[in-house]
Amino acid sequence: MITIEDSNNEHYYINPSNVVYVKRRDKFWKILLTTGEAIMTKNQDGAMAIVHAIKKYS
Repeated sequence: MITIEDSNNEHYYINPSNVVYVKRRDKFWKILLTTGEAIMTKNQDGAMAIVHAIKKYS
């Protein structure tokens, strides 16, 4: 599980297997979940941790 906070300072505990994609958009990172929910965050370390986890297990 990886912790990400969004632009409203809400915290999410994300299982990387539930992520469709991670996209960098200007100052933000967009994380799209399999549920269709999109999370916008400035947390680059968390976003890249998800990317690395996806690469490791796919």
